[in-house]
Amino acid sequence: MNHDNTPHDVLLPIKAVCEIVARSRASIYRDIQRKTFPAAQKQGRSSRWRRSEIMKVVEGRYPS
Repeated sequence: MNHDNTPHDVLLPIKAVCEIVARSRASIYRDIQRKTFPAAQKQGRSSRWRRSEIMKVVEGRYPS
């Protein structure tokens, strides 16, 4: 399943990311520090992740 060509990549909040990957916030942020999980994009004080990047994690293609 290829999500790279999504014309309007959706930005997801941490709660949605946790649900999709079935992991806690702490484990996600720990893996971001280890560079084994995509970093968030900051929007003001909020952090958001591109859906396409999260789908790469789910499909086992991150880091590519």
